[in-house]
Amino acid sequence: MATKYYEIHEFRTKELLVERLKEKIVAELQEAITNKGYATLALSGGSTPKKLFQELSKVPLEWERVYVTLVDERWVDVNSDASNEKLVRENLLINAAVQASFAPLKTAHSSAKEAVSELCQSMKKLFSELDIVILGMGLDAHTASFFPKAQELEHALSTQELVCATTASVEPKERITLSRKFLLSSKNLILHIEGREKKEVFEDATASDEVASKPIIAMMQQEHPLLEVYYAE
Repeated sequence: MATKYYEIHEFRTKELLVERLKEKIVAELQEAITNKGYATLALSGGSTPKKLFQELSKVPLEWERVYVTLVDERWVDVNSDASNEKLVRENLLINAAVQASFAPLKTAHSSAKEAVSELCQSMKKLFSELDIVILGMGLDAHTASFFPKAQELEHALSTQELVCATTASVEPKERITLSRKFLLSSKNLILHIEGREKKEVFEDATASDEVASKPIIAMMQQEHPLLEVYYAE
């Protein structure tokens, strides 16, 4: 079995997890701003990071030097409750963080596939590198929009492009996602999970080499960046 590279930070409460992860993100953003004048942050959607976003938004930081984008997005209207962009705008890009710049993944194109070329170009211009990536994970072991057995999964995990279109196993099925290559360009690769069920899914993945069935494995195949797992039951 191939070696998996990860480190688990386990917390006794979700509140403590949020506090420590917030501190980690702020410290890394500040270091990037100090070293190069700006910082980049890629975020995931779902219900898990909502409180984290709200707490981050209150932190006094040079947010005008922070560029935020998404790890992946559902191909829905930005006003839809299913939109990751809406989640980030309503929970992070408020308070002090309203000054951050945001680069959306949803475009006016009729399909995600049609948007790939334009998004790849815009990402190359805006994000020469990523400082922090915050991943989520589903109970099917998907992360980003890398879904088990999806027809585009192999491409998303191997392409040299920065962005690709994929198909989810649940509605809304049409997705756009940063590629594995782009995600692994990040200095910090963090998986935020909560609940015993998700921990069991993650543990099952660490004991498997079946990337096609458990795409989260693709984030543990490299020593750098090390996958840091922030977990609370």
